[in-house]
Amino acid sequence: MSNAQITTYARQLASIMQEVSEANERAKDILASAKDAGVNVKALRKAAREMCMDSDKRKKLYEDEDQLDIFRSALGLTGVLEAAE
Repeated sequence: MSNAQITTYARQLASIMQEVSEANERAKDILASAKDAGVNVKALRKAAREMCMDSDKRKKLYEDEDQLDIFRSALGLTGVLEAAE
């Protein structure tokens, strides 16, 4: 591999890494704005991640959560309000 090829790869990678860094900063700004508006940012992140999933993966996630809800119910862990009582 030539130095020119290595340089090309390094420049391409550096460019992508810069884009990722800039996107992360924009995401932080959005989350800060949402938090200031009273939004539950943990739930917002989760919903956004689910939006990015392919439908099969999202379907599996929902099936797992449905099963977890069944387990919680069987264990008497059925909700935040009950836990606070």
